[in-house]
Amino acid sequence: MTPTPASPTAPAAASDSSDDRFAIQCEVLRLSVRPIGPVLLVQYLLNCGVAALFAWQYSLTRALVWIALVTGVTVMRGFFPQRLPEPFTPETLREAQRTHTLRTAIWELAHGLAGVLLFNPASADLQLLLGLILMGMTLSSAFSVSFYTPATQLAITLLLAPIIVTGLWMGAPVMMAVAVIGIGLIAMMWKLVAERSRQLEENIGLRLNERTLREQALAGLRASEHAQAERLRFFSAANHDLRQPVMAIGLQAEVLRQQLNNGADMEAVQHTVGSLARAQQALEGLTNQLLEIGRIEAAVDPLRPAAVALAPLLQELARQAGDGRVLVRCPRDAIAWSDTVSLRRVLANLVDNAVKFTPRGRVLLAVRARRRGAGRAWRVEVRDSGIGIAADAQQRVFNDFEQIGNVERNLQRGHGLGLAIVRRLAAQLGIAVSLRSAPGRGSVFSFELPAAPEGAVVATRPAAVAQDDGATLRPGLAVLVVEDNTVVADSLSALLLQWEVEPRVYASAAEALALADLRALDAALCDIRLPGALDGIALAEKLQRQKPSLAIALISADINEATQRLAAERGWHALRKPVQPDELRGVLLKAQQLRG
Repeated sequence: MTPTPASPTAPAAASDSSDDRFAIQCEVLRLSVRPIGPVLLVQYLLNCGVAALFAWQYSLTRALVWIALVTGVTVMRGFFPQRLPEPFTPETLREAQRTHTLRTAIWELAHGLAGVLLFNPASADLQLLLGLILMGMTLSSAFSVSFYTPATQLAITLLLAPIIVTGLWMGAPVMMAVAVIGIGLIAMMWKLVAERSRQLEENIGLRLNERTLREQALAGLRASEHAQAERLRFFSAANHDLRQPVMAIGLQAEVLRQQLNNGADMEAVQHTVGSLARAQQALEGLTNQLLEIGRIEAAVDPLRPAAVALAPLLQELARQAGDGRVLVRCPRDAIAWSDTVSLRRVLANLVDNAVKFTPRGRVLLAVRARRRGAGRAWRVEVRDSGIGIAADAQQRVFNDFEQIGNVERNLQRGHGLGLAIVRRLAAQLGIAVSLRSAPGRGSVFSFELPAAPEGAVVATRPAAVAQDDGATLRPGLAVLVVEDNTVVADSLSALLLQWEVEPRVYASAAEALALADLRALDAALCDIRLPGALDGIALAEKLQRQKPSLAIALISADINEATQRLAAERGWHALRKPVQPDELRGVLLKAQQLRG
């Protein structure tokens, strides 16, 4: 059952409130136990004055006993302060509060015993004087003894209780009246202390919130600066690696021009053309990876978890790697629960990385069953016997444009983005990719996938359009080319003419529908982004309605999963720019088959 949005919010809010309350209580206790040396000295001198007064007017012995008690608690508070645990936990906080309350109670009880030791039953004046002195001490204690409400309220009670009880028991009538006033004073002071503590806690809460906001703002600023630095590093590296194939294409194009002008032999021209093709492939590979990173970070492609049969997926990746270098060891019943497309991209990048950095030897794709709590999981490993990675570099290999063992930045060994894409996709899928490696001993990339629920239907991938590499194009095919970019349109037209195909080139959907003889067409190449009201998809739909047998290919630089699914449903092709000649030839071969 999917929880309602309110379900996680209430516990989170309660947790935040509890954390704030805990932090405030910790700060109140710290304020309560902090040293108050000057105030403590002044209080002790006043107590000595009170003891001297009653020693002169009443009893030296009783006065000495009382001042001895006061001296003891003053030494305790001044020279043996309470030590607080750092950092606080709920348990240590409660223990520290109990200790502080006990120490405060002992402190005020020693002062309050003056109500017994210095009480003169024979003198109403001295009784009244003692009562007023202790009431004054009470007012002082309310603001100096503690900021912790239970400790302060207990202290006030212990300070006044002895004089109240003694006054009611053996005091003169006026003293009894003062004792009754003392009871009212206790009640009033309890309320005053509670209100003062509430205001103090509010102020502390505001200060803590202000500090938290300031820390969050600073953390956000640091994160923004770090992200900006990372973006600058990313684009600087991307700019560097993009310029290399662009520079190579420009230089090789000039070499080819001069070779053609000077009548160079065919072998030299073919070598230059091969260099141009390799530079174009490197440029295409980098742009595709940059586009993929952009799509991942923008979360353009939503995750669609489904049951995924791991054995067929790994076998397909092994076949694509070629040369029989990739082996698969996977149970037939290994069915995981994940997003099929994202999982395929993770594995494809890991396999590609393993093959590139394993000059000799093989790569093994292995799957093992694991237990995950009460359920099952599948551990997927990509093992290679390649150059390996040192321990201090194993975290860096997942960074953008980071390559170990390719200091010269050889573009034939990639750009250092494959594992960066793996890191981003793994974060989206909620899996953790681990790495075990040592220089010269190969590497093992691994992660775990939850097993699919019982009875889940295994996701299938649309079958690719078969291409017959041995087939030849017959002259005379009529192909509609709808492309608003003049350079791309001219290049497509030139290649089609080399294949003895008849291109019909138009710059917009409206122009093509108005001028082209649709009945004479065998295939249509439709750029998706076209000027005007109709885009390439709308044009393809109109063309298919008017001639159902027409072979149609959608062409765009940002072919996504939705476009690929639409093309598969309608029987169209979806070609990502830059279109490879073999892909284009496959579309024309299909059109030739339909033509008969």
